[in-house]
Amino acid sequence: MANEKIEVGYRHIGSLGVDYHHKFLLYTDKTGKQYTISGWTGTEISEKLPLGKIHIETGLPTHIGLPYDARNPDNPNNRRRAWYRDKDGSPIAPQKQYRELITEAPDLSQKWAAMVRNAKSKDNIYPYDFLNQNSNTLADVILKEAGLKQPEKDGLGGHLAPGSGNNLHKNLVPKDPNKAGVLDLLDLSAQNNQTDNLQYAEQTSADKLQALIQGFKNDKDGAFTAKTLAENADVVANFRDELRETLKQNQAQEVAQNTPQVQEERSHGGRSFG
Repeated sequence: MANEKIEVGYRHIGSLGVDYHHKFLLYTDKTGKQYTISGWTGTEISEKLPLGKIHIETGLPTHIGLPYDARNPDNPNNRRRAWYRDKDGSPIAPQKQYRELITEAPDLSQKWAAMVRNAKSKDNIYPYDFLNQNSNTLADVILKEAGLKQPEKDGLGGHLAPGSGNNLHKNLVPKDPNKAGVLDLLDLSAQNNQTDNLQYAEQTSADKLQALIQGFKNDKDGAFTAKTLAENADVVANFRDELRETLKQNQAQEVAQNTPQVQEERSHGGRSFG
């Protein structure tokens, strides 16, 4: 009989200068059935919480993990949630997905059940920040607290997942994604620069980004920042435009979901930018 597995799923959700991904945890039991744990934006939006608090889908109390079927927002058969969209918001193709094995064994059911309960205990507590505290942060924290290894493919050169490797903080002050700028672009591009001992072509770009970040840190009179902003005005503008388009498309999705199936969709959480 096949071993059970716990994996990290990476779902490609956009590109803001670099491709970025949403992470979720995927459990495959001995019969081949699959379940997930995933984090999403919250519903209680305010000026201080532009994306609410992290909402966590665990499948409880009906299931130990959210069944990975066509209703699951991370399943490629879910056209409303896991497909790329055109400029009018219509689905055009499934988003690319990748897997990273974390552990496998003849029976991981008790380990997985404990992870699901732990995830549920964190629901609607932590502010959602699109770069620093999100679904990717949640996935790593759940793995860490379960005594499992951390993902190694969530950095630049792999499947970049902003917010990975961070701890969860109740008092974090989230950034407004509509006010993102070049520093956020650099932050997104430089997070978790792990190469998994492989030689990625992006390494040269990563070195340049690190040099830019160091320049910002050492900028005493603002001259370096002003020069960099001026030289990269188009990059900043494109970054903001793409981020606004991502928000717009997500909002269009939510409007499209206002159908007789809205109750089903509500049961599967909000949005995820990471």
